Amino acid sequence: MYGLYISGLASRLITVLLVVIILCASGVTSSDAGMLVAEGKHSRYIADQDSGIVYVVYGDGEWVRFSDGFGHISGFCAAPKNAFYVLSASQHRLYRISAQGEVKDVMKVGSSPQAIFVDRDGLVKFVQRAGVITGVH
Repeated sequence: MYGLYISGLASRLITVLLVVIILCASGVTSSDAGMLVAEGKHSRYIADQDSGIVYVVYGDGEWVRFSDGFGHISGFCAAPKNAFYVLSASQHRLYRISAQGEVKDVMKVGSSPQAIFVDRDGLVKFVQRAGVITGVH
């Protein structure tokens, strides 16, 4: 089987960008997806887009409510220091969840980005509907 092999953070960034480009090109809206997944240091985290709840999923399959109250979630990604960013489409806000589950309101979002990710420098980037990538100021 032939394929492109890139190791480390570059491969994750390329994978995220390819998924975002495919979703934008196919016209999938955030309500079509249902769940967003982010990889933590020791477990996985799942954001239920419609209910606005973030769960931690442990290795044995147990789901535990980690944080909630975000409204409709349109973006979810892992950040440095085992934290996470949640983009609420219904509240037009970007939130940061610490490893201990503390929620901090980072900023109000004027437009409605389709997705978010954290680059290798730890900066939050927004992906707009046309595939344009912008940073948080």
